Amino acid sequence: MSPGNMFKLALFGATAREATSSKPAYSKLRAEGIEVVAVDLDLPDADIARRLQGQDIVIASVPPNALEGQLPLIRAARLANVKRFVPSSFAMAIAAGGVCGVQDAKEKVYTTLAASGVPYTIIDVGWWYNGFIPVLPSGRTASVIAAPEFIKNLVPGDGTMKTHVIDQDDLGKIVALAIVDPRTLNQRVMASSVALSFNEIFGIVESLTGEKPARKYVSFLSTVIPRFPDSLQVSAQELQQMIAEYKTISQRNPQDYLAFVRATWLEYYYSSFINGDNSPEGVRRLGYLVATDLYPDFEAGSFETFLSETLNNQRRVPYSDRF
Repeated sequence: MSPGNMFKLALFGATAREATSSKPAYSKLRAEGIEVVAVDLDLPDADIARRLQGQDIVIASVPPNALEGQLPLIRAARLANVKRFVPSSFAMAIAAGGVCGVQDAKEKVYTTLAASGVPYTIIDVGWWYNGFIPVLPSGRTASVIAAPEFIKNLVPGDGTMKTHVIDQDDLGKIVALAIVDPRTLNQRVMASSVALSFNEIFGIVESLTGEKPARKYVSFLSTVIPRFPDSLQVSAQELQQMIAEYKTISQRNPQDYLAFVRATWLEYYYSSFINGDNSPEGVRRLGYLVATDLYPDFEAGSFETFLSETLNNQRRVPYSDRF
């Protein structure tokens, strides 16, 4: 079966235009036989549903500040008799009602989805390897670091908490398995098959490069806060203080998306490395099916291989060639 018979990429949103779908990345998809359409979510549900007719699976992908945009899509999916809806998640396992406000917004969408009667699969993937490449004294990793400046080399707690991590190249492979697996219907799936701690990751970096990750002060926007130690470790209390700072900035200026992203990222850190939500134990506590159990024969890419290929210019920084 050709890709054109299998996939349709729909650009949903009140501002979606045909001009948007003419970007180079979408043109490349068209060249591979994938239909690309633009759909306005302000249209009546029935009109949106017509765009979904004949599609067995709908996978939503929206930014964390636009999660409610999935609600009309869920209603339309029901009208179109979609057989499986995959809501926008693809992040870490995070406990509802905890430190992360974005997760609470996601849970509202999940509740609506479950109540709609549309079959679903919630897929989280853990942290990408790319986000854990540290700064090195030689500057060797400078061009391949994906983490934002304010969080580079920041290690929450004592660095021993394991967390699910994944090679970006494995994402599509696992998702492709999960979305057609009857065992994952109306379930949550953790796509990551690897769990590492910060200390283990930095140990791998030192082993492969012969360098210890550089130490730095933690910055609040453009201000260096000297009360935070010039070290790799930040306590739970210090993380809470940083989160509160960025939340205050975001609340004062809702248009400051960067402050929102920074607060959200630090909330993710607290959830993963202080509360342990994304640890192997945390994932099972939160009711996830785990890829290692579902697909024991799947060979996940190792952090060692990823880092070696990255240092040899065989990997690109995520989104560096996007659109």
